[in-house]
Amino acid sequence: MIVCNQTQMTSRLKSFFFMAGWRFPLLRALSSLRPVILIYHGVPAESDGTSINAELFDRHVEFLKTHFELIPPADIARKRKATDKIRVLLTFDDGFRNNAEVVAPILRQHRVPAIFFVCSRHSTPGKYLWFSYLRALEKHFPGDGLRFRGQFLDMSPNYRASTVRRLWESLLKLTPHPAAMYNAIEEELPRLEDFVASRELASNYAGMTADQVRSLAADRLFSVGAHTVDHPFLTKSEPQEAFRQISENKNWIETLTHRRCDAIAYPTGDYDGEVLKQCREIRFTHGYAQTPKLAVNRNLEFPRLGIYSPALDIVGFKVQWGDFMRRLRLQIG
Repeated sequence: MIVCNQTQMTSRLKSFFFMAGWRFPLLRALSSLRPVILIYHGVPAESDGTSINAELFDRHVEFLKTHFELIPPADIARKRKATDKIRVLLTFDDGFRNNAEVVAPILRQHRVPAIFFVCSRHSTPGKYLWFSYLRALEKHFPGDGLRFRGQFLDMSPNYRASTVRRLWESLLKLTPHPAAMYNAIEEELPRLEDFVASRELASNYAGMTADQVRSLAADRLFSVGAHTVDHPFLTKSEPQEAFRQISENKNWIETLTHRRCDAIAYPTGDYDGEVLKQCREIRFTHGYAQTPKLAVNRNLEFPRLGIYSPALDIVGFKVQWGDFMRRLRLQIG
């Protein structure tokens, strides 16, 4: 009983802390004068409570629009006055189909600008990003086990999460990265189409079609940026492979949209000096990280904050204090 009460009290204190952290307008004078950049990923129309769905995302947009100033990428370098509302740029990583079918209509309804960073791999039917495949495998695989490279992988309920985590780690160790990893997924592991319904695949795991990318780019509210072909860890890739991942994705976007693609978001926030050099050579003018690693080129290392919680007070707190908390290396929910 005492433990339960302590847990409830801790939860209430955290809720009050997040709520109080952004609700007082004068506090904005202490916050970042530069725009705060938020990252969303997939937003399905419906969810099982483990992700932000369409209804929750609509609330997020309404909340952000009411309390902050939502800006286009063109205003990313413009500072605000201390008494002005905090400026926020919305970014969406990976290029999931639900970004075109769920996110874009909500943003259009609210007249809110955004930039979508799109991987080109999963625009091809039957192709999925590696981490998306593994999440689908964990959630939907119907059996209690499978074999991979001579080993039995226990997929029973008690061991499924740890099994997939070990598989995740094993795949990331394969070289050359990411080709060997994708070869293993496609040739040695079960096809998602064999046990995941087509509607579920389209809603949660598939990428935008070429026509959807083209349609987003044609909308004046939106921009389309590069996110590599296959979403690799760029620092795990050989330099020539990293260059190919970036340049082919950029060319694909520009060919589809007939617009210049001058912004990139580094997958998983992973980059180094060689990647920045390549991005300059390929003529990117803006690069979006998560936590800047090198701090040698502000325009190619814009910091961002991931949004994963449906709670509006946590979203508000991240906008108000996220940059400050990141500099202190403190985690926010």
